Amino acid sequence: MTTLHIDFETRSALELRDVGLHNYARHPSTDVWCMAWALNDMEPRLIPIAKPDHSTRSADWVTHVRAGGIVVAHNAPFELEIWNEIMVKRHGWPALKPEQTYCTMAMAYAMALPGALEDAALALGLKMLKDMEGRALMLRYARPWKTDSDGTIHWMDECPEFTVGGIKYTGKQGLERLQEYCKQDVRVERELEKRLLPLSQRERAIWLLDYKINQRGVQVDIESASAAIKLAENVKETYNARLASVTSGAVTAITAVAALKDWIRGQGVDVDGLAKQDVIDLLADGQPLPEAVRRALILRQEAGKASNAKFDVMVKRAGIDGRLRQMYQYHGAGPGRWTGRGVQTHNLPRNMPGAAEVEKILALVRKGDHDAIDMIYGPPLTTISRCLRSFFMAPPGSKMVSGDWSNIEGRGQAWFAGEEWKLQAFRDADAGTGPGIYELAYSRMFGVPVESVKDPSEERQVGKVSELAFGYQGGVGSFKTMGRNYNVKVEDAKADEFKRAWRAAHPKIVATWRALQDAAIAAVENPGKVYAAGHPGRQAKYKVSGSFLWCLLPSGRAICYPYPKILEGLYGPQLTYMAQPSPEDKMKGKIIDDKLNTSNWARIGTYGGMLLNHVVQGFSRDFLADGMLVMDAKGEVIVMHTHDDVELEVEDAKAERAREAMRQIMLSPPAWAKGFPLKAKPAIMQRYGK
Repeated sequence: MTTLHIDFETRSALELRDVGLHNYARHPSTDVWCMAWALNDMEPRLIPIAKPDHSTRSADWVTHVRAGGIVVAHNAPFELEIWNEIMVKRHGWPALKPEQTYCTMAMAYAMALPGALEDAALALGLKMLKDMEGRALMLRYARPWKTDSDGTIHWMDECPEFTVGGIKYTGKQGLERLQEYCKQDVRVERELEKRLLPLSQRERAIWLLDYKINQRGVQVDIESASAAIKLAENVKETYNARLASVTSGAVTAITAVAALKDWIRGQGVDVDGLAKQDVIDLLADGQPLPEAVRRALILRQEAGKASNAKFDVMVKRAGIDGRLRQMYQYHGAGPGRWTGRGVQTHNLPRNMPGAAEVEKILALVRKGDHDAIDMIYGPPLTTISRCLRSFFMAPPGSKMVSGDWSNIEGRGQAWFAGEEWKLQAFRDADAGTGPGIYELAYSRMFGVPVESVKDPSEERQVGKVSELAFGYQGGVGSFKTMGRNYNVKVEDAKADEFKRAWRAAHPKIVATWRALQDAAIAAVENPGKVYAAGHPGRQAKYKVSGSFLWCLLPSGRAICYPYPKILEGLYGPQLTYMAQPSPEDKMKGKIIDDKLNTSNWARIGTYGGMLLNHVVQGFSRDFLADGMLVMDAKGEVIVMHTHDDVELEVEDAKAERAREAMRQIMLSPPAWAKGFPLKAKPAIMQRYGK
């Protein structure tokens, strides 16, 4: 089978990271320096785009593309966009179809490897490595050399002389070096593909659906988002003035962190940092603070609302049609879940006001009346942040149909472990014949009548936080961290009491932690043999093949642990593997010393509760993916999705039909999930909300 490998080098007056791929590819200044290509194992050749439509029309690669042949690229959505938006429209190239395009980045992510070409090559130990010196040159050539006062752009090939990495180049020499860099990327990409497993037929369909959703995008309220940016600037100016007054002129800007720390220390309060969590801890830990310090911290907290930065990203990355695209990264997280790109839709505030109240707030935002917002609804930036979901909306004449699975991970833990009393409790609660799961959790933990646990009550909140904190083997720290979100504050001894009570009430889930850990360790110690854990008929199965530990989920999809090793941990033998360390891994010291560790690729340790997390999040993702495939096959227009919800864009007259169709799909477990208690109540809305 003949395969075409390609790689583009581009230039633009825009920053791709700032404006997103959709806007980048369509801007008049964006163009192509060259494309390197190779059919199978031939030496890569170069198409300099000085003659893109004269010297290449009869070339082998053209014939291959026109015939629908396979085209492989690393981060293929970028190549697809540049090819079809620039090379087809400006230079008459044949169209490149996503159905004939394969992505080595997607394949790498599906094997829990880094996404960046250079990191993936290092992780797999390829002898053919990315040209990192050439990369520094590429970054220079991606931007203008200079821009005249009349707007004329001069590119790097016009530059008389410049230095990169201690080497002097003329513009022509640098361009020749850039072309060699482009060829090397094709060589590395090709070698990478040989070491990667192709996506399964099902995952290939999911990748193509992901591409379709990213290309379609979702409508955003640009008018309100632009107004929110201006309002936030005005509010921060007001807060700067208030901070100056509170500190008697010692600190005149919310962003003056060093000055604010010095002033707080001068007030007799010990402070190490003023990041988001630092401020939360200072305000919440119960220590008496001077009133001026408390007011200064509240001003810092309010002005630093990170979620309000999303409005700026939203406005910059939306297309001229007001739609935000390329928001999702296929398989960006280890268990297979999507991660966000640009505007992070996976961590939007959840405590959103009601729809009617949102419209009133947004009307005040568009007027720029932050004083009215403050007076009626509370601190303006907090209020706007709470409304952030509503900035995603249906266009005129349409509605958004939104559905999410209720507590899918809590149900998934009980289903996988066979905690039958809890599965029945979910079924009874769904049918309206039994108590809520948080009330029942507290009742089971402490042996009190469930009727005595009221909603709302402190006991119910303890049950809720316990459910969220302990299912994946969390302890005291997990309870206290989760408790902050629900205003549950207890001493360590009390949190430990809650932990022990929850575990006593969930013996099968607790046993599953150990069973998963034992199975994974046994698989690593006995390569080629299969070890299973979980309730019969719903098991996860571990097996080492080559340099990877594979976990076959009940859904039939496998998740991957690269380069597993069993090392001695604090509590005995521990499964470790190589991964891209998360900020939490780094912060909590989960990285284990290994000579192969880099900043983007390091050995980390795991344990039974986290293995359950991977299994449950993995098959929860498959519920979403399977549901979206069915919806797409029925012609539904998917515009958004998160961990457990999906949003459609539907004509007004068809909204109720689409809502009922979504409900039926979401309540119908696939064949592999027999006995799984699913609950979903899709809703029709004009703006996205919870």
